[in-house]
Amino acid sequence: MDDELNIDPRETDHLDHIDMNKAINFYELRTQLAALGFNEDALLNELRTMVTGEKTLHDIYIQQDGADFALSFEMTKDGYQLYCIDASMDVAGKVNNQVMQYFQPDVNVATELELLRLRLLVRNDHDPFRPLNLEESQAYIHLLKTNHVMNDQNLSYLQKQLLNLGFGEKLNDELEKNIKSGKKEFTLATAQEYNKQNVDYTLHYKAGDQNDMYFFNKYDASLRDKDMRQTFYLNKGSGITAKEAYNLMEGRAVHKQLENLEGEKYHAWIILDKENKTENGNFKLRPFTNGWNYKPERAIDKLDIIGINEEGARDKLMKSLEKGNRHQVTAMKDGKEVKLFLEANPAEHRVNLTNWKGEAQQLEHYKKPELKNDQKKAETQTQEASKKKSKGKKMTV
Repeated sequence: MDDELNIDPRETDHLDHIDMNKAINFYELRTQLAALGFNEDALLNELRTMVTGEKTLHDIYIQQDGADFALSFEMTKDGYQLYCIDASMDVAGKVNNQVMQYFQPDVNVATELELLRLRLLVRNDHDPFRPLNLEESQAYIHLLKTNHVMNDQNLSYLQKQLLNLGFGEKLNDELEKNIKSGKKEFTLATAQEYNKQNVDYTLHYKAGDQNDMYFFNKYDASLRDKDMRQTFYLNKGSGITAKEAYNLMEGRAVHKQLENLEGEKYHAWIILDKENKTENGNFKLRPFTNGWNYKPERAIDKLDIIGINEEGARDKLMKSLEKGNRHQVTAMKDGKEVKLFLEANPAEHRVNLTNWKGEAQQLEHYKKPELKNDQKKAETQTQEASKKKSKGKKMTV
C-alpha cells in the first residue's frame, strides 16, 4: 500500500518520538524550500531542529551563491510556515554596504539572485522592505534591466562628452561610480596644464526629474596662479571646451556655434567681458557675430609664413585661432626667420602678433614680398600724385 503522505521513511525515522504532525510539517517545508532552490544540508539540519523544537518564531540564516539569506518562519495552528525571505548581497569594494530585498515565499532563489545582482548595477528608489511576490519580482527585474541599458547608454554618452570637451578619459571610473551610487547630484574635480599654467575644473552633474539619466550642464574653471574663476554652461552636451575656457580666461577670443532663445544656431567670436559681470559673479560673454565682419584670414594671407602653402597648414592655423590658441609660426622679416605668436582679436579687427618675448609686432614688417612691393608702388604713386597736385596750384597774392 502506497504511503498516502508520500513521506520518505528515512526522513522521519528520527522523529519516532514526536507526533506525526511535526513530521509532516518538516517534510512539507523541506519540499517547499527545495522547490525554491534551497537544498543545503545545513539548512535542512537547522529546519529539523526548528520543527522539533518549541520556538514560536525562528529565522534560518544561510549563504548561497554569493548571497546571504534569512528565511523567516512563523508558528501557526498547522505548524511552521515560511512567510518571508530576506536576501542580501555585498557591494564589491564597500565595507558594511549591501543591497537587499524582502521576498514572499513564492519567489525562488534564481529570481532573487538575479534581482540582487541587477540592483548592484542600477540605482532605484524601490522600498526593499516591502516583500515582493514572484510576479512583482519578475516585473521589477524587467524594469531594472531596462534601466541598466539606459544607464549604460547614459554613461557612454557622458564619457564621450568628457572626451569631446577635452577632459579625456581619466574621470571615467569616478563618473561610473557616482552614477551607480544613485546620488541626486555630484561633482567631479580635475586639473589640466596649458603653457605651464594650471587650471582647476569642477564638473557638475545632476539627475533628471525622473532620476533615469544624469546631465552635465556646467563646469567651473579657475586659474590656479591667478584670481580668475568662471562658470561655463553647456547646451545639449556641447559648449566651451576645457582648453577654450583657459584661452578665454587668458583674454583671447574663441569662435563658436551658439544658439539664441528661439533655438536658432549662429556662429560668433566670443570673449570674456572683464568689465561686466552677471549676478552670479560670472564675466559676461561678448559676442562678435557675422555682422561684425571679422575675418582673421585677411591678415593671415598677408603674412610671409613659412610652410603656410603646405597642404592643410592654413586650415590648421585657422582652426587653432578659432579655438582661442596662441599659435606659433615662423615668418620672414627682412630676409630672416622669426618666431611669431598669433592671436585672434575680433574686438579690434586684427590679429595680434608678438615675438617670443611677448613684445607686440607690426604686421607690415612680416608681409609677403609681393605685397611689400605693391605697398611701395602705391606709396610712390601717392607721393607723385601729391607732388603734381602741389605744382599745379596757382600762387595767390
